Amino acid sequence: MSLSFINIGATEMAILFIPPFLVMIYTIYHIINNDMINGNNRIFWIISILLLNFIRCIFYWWYGKGKITNNALTLLRMN
Repeated sequence: MSLSFINIGATEMAILFIPPFLVMIYTIYHIINNDMINGNNRIFWIISILLLNFIRCIFYWWYGKGKITNNALTLLRMN
């Protein structure tokens, strides 16, 4: 199948759309397993990534992944 108005086929579409989709899936996985994000921020990040896809993934990796909350500080002090 070819999209004649932009002249790309199925292979080109897979190359363009699968890597950002995989980055989005991995980012959601990272958010779920990151102990440094509290529950409300976790829900915010997951919903915003689902709505704004790849741009929000880049923003999360740049800003949100290393944010330490009070709960995470307490866990770090206990160990």
